[in-house]
This record gives sequence, C-alpha cells and structure tokens, in this order.
Amino acid sequence: MTERSPRMSAAHSSRHLARVFALLGLYQWLADPEQDYAAIEAHLAGLIEDEGEQIEGCDIRPSDFASCDRSFFRTLLSGVLDRMTEIEPLVAKTVDRDLSRVSLVERAVLFIGAFELLACPETPWRVILNESVELAKEFGSGYRFTNAVLEKIAHEVRPAETAE
Repeated sequence: MTERSPRMSAAHSSRHLARVFALLGLYQWLADPEQDYAAIEAHLAGLIEDEGEQIEGCDIRPSDFASCDRSFFRTLLSGVLDRMTEIEPLVAKTVDRDLSRVSLVERAVLFIGAFELLACPETPWRVILNESVELAKEFGSGYRFTNAVLEKIAHEVRPAETAE
C-alpha cells in the first residue's frame, strides 16, 4: 500500500507557505536577474492560476497560495530583492565557497533566511533556522549546509539573542 504525503497546506502554516512561494519567486529571479518584482509576481500568478495541478518539482499545488500569508510572502520576496546588496555579501562571507558554486535553491533559501534574521526581529532566530532547513529539505537542497551558514549569520546579526 502506498502512502500519500499530505498536501502542504494541511502540513504547514500560512507563514511557511509564504516562505515556499517566496522561494519560488526568488529562484526565478536568481535564474534571470533581469526580472523585476512585477514580472516575478506575474509568473507566480500564472502558476497559481493553473488550479489543481501540482507545481513541478515540489509538493505544493497552486491552491496552496490561498492558504499562505500573502503579506508575509510580499515582505519576504520584495525585502530580499530590495536588500540584496546587503544580504548577498553577508551570506557570501559565511559560505565556504564562491556563491556562484552554491545551487540556486540553496542560495534562495539562504537569502530568505538571512533577510528574516535581519528584518524580522519578532521571529526567533531558531524558528528562522528551522524553517530554512525545512525549505532546504523540501526542495532537495543541503539542509546541513543551510543550517550551518544561517547559524553563523544569526550569531553575527543577533548576538544578544543567540547568546541566550
């Protein structure tokens, strides 16, 4: 007997789903940096409108967007894009190789996690690390690598919180 995995919306919070859709948008931007936020959002809207079809390469359906925290999604995607000149060097100095050798999925997860550590002080750093590791696992990326890099960043940008 085969076991079906639960739909993502049933298994994850609205904020996690926001992170998933932000990851999809950021991945698209990393693949084609000439795109702006509007083009990325339009592309995601096209995916989301194909109701019922599972998005290739992941365990989400376009209908899951209805369950995501859209405000948080916009904050993450636009925040990472707007602050990329601050986020990219922060990540680059904690990675053990040139960023161009880090997969697009890993980079997207790291950039989202770094942005949250910088811009979302209301979210505990351990929650951000856990969510980032979950994204890395869901999208087939190096979750141990993700955890190690984001933990270093957390210690740098949230020293008081990580010392507790």
